[in-house]
Amino acid sequence: MKREDRNDNRRDHNLRNSSFRKTRRRRKRRYLIILMLLALLIPVGGALLYLNMFPIFLKSRVVVKEMTEQFDALDNVRFVFGGNPEQVKVETEADLTKPGDYPIRYTYGKRQASAVLQVRDLTPPELSVRSYTTDEVEEVKPEQFVEKAEDLSKVTLSFVDPEIRKEAGAWKIRIAAEDESGNRTEKETELIRVKDENGPRISGTEDRVLVAGEGFDAKEAVSVEDDMDPVPLLEVDDSNLDLSVPGTYYVDYRAKDRSGNQTEVRRKIVVKKKEEKVVYLTFDDGPSANTEKVLDILKKENVKATFFVTGNNPKYNYLMKRAKEEGHAIGLHTYTHDYSRVYSSEKAYFDDLQKISDLVEKTTGERSKLLRFPGGSSNLVSAKYTKGIMSSLTKKVREKGYQYFDWNCDSTDAAGNNVPVETLVKNASSGQGKQINILMHDTDAKDTTVAALPKIIESYRSRGYTFRELTADSFAPQHKVNN
Repeated sequence: MKREDRNDNRRDHNLRNSSFRKTRRRRKRRYLIILMLLALLIPVGGALLYLNMFPIFLKSRVVVKEMTEQFDALDNVRFVFGGNPEQVKVETEADLTKPGDYPIRYTYGKRQASAVLQVRDLTPPELSVRSYTTDEVEEVKPEQFVEKAEDLSKVTLSFVDPEIRKEAGAWKIRIAAEDESGNRTEKETELIRVKDENGPRISGTEDRVLVAGEGFDAKEAVSVEDDMDPVPLLEVDDSNLDLSVPGTYYVDYRAKDRSGNQTEVRRKIVVKKKEEKVVYLTFDDGPSANTEKVLDILKKENVKATFFVTGNNPKYNYLMKRAKEEGHAIGLHTYTHDYSRVYSSEKAYFDDLQKISDLVEKTTGERSKLLRFPGGSSNLVSAKYTKGIMSSLTKKVREKGYQYFDWNCDSTDAAGNNVPVETLVKNASSGQGKQINILMHDTDAKDTTVAALPKIIESYRSRGYTFRELTADSFAPQHKVNN
C-alpha cells in the first residue's frame, strides 16, 4: 500500500474514533441528567405520598401535664398538610384530676395520629406545723403537730425520725407529708414534754338528797378532766349505797390519769324516807307591801312558804326577818334582778349574789344557800348578754355550796299585772305528783296573786298535800339549760 493511502486510512480511523468518543460522552451526559432528575423526583414524590398518608404532625407523642393544669389537645398539633389544626378532630377521655396515661386520637379526614397525655401530680403537699405540749407518757402522732396538710391527693403524715423522746424537755421533731404520687414536704417543729404531777379534776359529785326508792346513777353528770390526759379513768364505788333504806351513805370516786396521778372524792348521799305529797309555795321578786299580805294569809292558814328576795325595795326588808321568824325560808334571787347586769359575766352574777346574800344574812341572822336564777335556769334572755353563761353558772353555784330551784308548776302571774284571780287559781292548782314547786310573785303589782292564794291553798289541801318551806335538801326541780 502506498504511503499516502496509509495516511488516509489513519485519518479516517481517527475521525471515526473521535466521533465515537463524542457520541459516548453525549450519552453519558443524558444518563447523568436522567439520574439527577430521578434523584430529585423520587424523594419529592415519596414526601408527597407520605404527607398524604400522614398529614397530621404533632409537637410531641408524649405530653406531660400537672394535675388540674389546663390542657388543650389541639395545642399539641404542629401543622396539618393540606389543612389547619382547627380542622383536626380530637378524641380523649383524659381526666386532669387523676394521675394516669390517657390516649389522645387526632383525626383529619380519614387520616389519624395518636399521642399519650401523662397526667402527673408533681407538686408536693402544702404543710403547716405547730408545737405540741404533752406529758412524758403519751404516744404522740404526727397529726398532733399539723395545722394544715393539703394536696390534690391523699396525704400521709409521718415522723422523719421515728425515735420520739419521752423525757421532759423541748425536742425538735420533723414531720413529713407525702402524697400518693410520692411528692414529699418536710417541716420542723417542737415536741414539749412536761412532768405531769397534777391529778384529774372530778366534778358533778355534790352531795345529793334522795327519796327512798328513787332512782340514782352515781356516774350521771359526773365528769373527769385532766390537763394532759384527755381520757382519764374513773372508778366509782357505790357498793354501800342502799336506795331503799333511809340513811346517810357515801359514794367514793377515784380518777387516775395516764401518768399515774390520782384524785379521790367522797360524795354524801342522804336517802330520806319516802314522803307524802308536798307542795312548795314560792314567791319571787319581793319583799313589798304585798309580802306582808301574803304572810298574813300564810299565818292564818298555818302554811309554810319560801321567798326568793331581791334588794330592790329596801323599806320592806324587815319583812324578810318576819318571814324567817314565822318559819318560812328565805332564798336569794339576786340583788338587782337586772338581767343585763347579772348576766353580763360570771363575775357580775356572783358579785350580785354575794350582795343579796350579805343583805339576807344581815337582816335574818342566817346565811341562805337557796337561790333561784332570774328567769330560771332555762332562760334565754341571758344569751343576749353572755353566751353559755347558764351552763356555767348552774354548775358553779353548786360547787360553791348553793342549791338552785326552778319550778314545776307556774301560776303565770308573771304574764302581766292583774291576771284574773280565776286564771291564777286554775294554773297554780294544776300541779301533779308528789313534789310540787309553784312559781308566784309578791311584788306590789301582784294584787291578784294575793287574792288567789287562799283558793290555791284550799285546792292542794283538799287533795291531801302538805305545805313546806324549802331547804337545801328539798326536792329541786331544775329545767333544761338552754344557754
